[in-house]
Amino acid sequence: MRNIKRITAVAIILMLSSCSISTFGKFQADEGVPSFIQVGETTRTEVLETLGEPLVHRIVAGRETLIYNHERGDYFFLYGTYEGNELVLRLKNQIVIETKIEKTGSGWGFFAPATSNNPGTRRSAR
Repeated sequence: MRNIKRITAVAIILMLSSCSISTFGKFQADEGVPSFIQVGETTRTEVLETLGEPLVHRIVAGRETLIYNHERGDYFFLYGTYEGNELVLRLKNQIVIETKIEKTGSGWGFFAPATSNNPGTRRSAR
């Protein structure tokens, strides 16, 4: 009986102390705007062939806008850190005319991610 309690205690401790690193997205925010994207030269087709379909595809301020996201989290059981970024591409006549990376959220604490990446916030280009 004592061995079962010890084994159970060790198993619970191992499960609770698990950690992971999670990265999600079609570009690497820490590397900046992907090098193949050249303002005034890169076409919509080239972007879609290289990065695939965007997270968001809309008309914003009269311009076709493609938004790709990148999220990274480091987790240790329930505690973690989070950082989110968006690559925003504005097009005119099927050509990229503007690129920028916007930070959409970051945080730390229990039950991370702590993000403000919601369509209703000022920080998101959506």
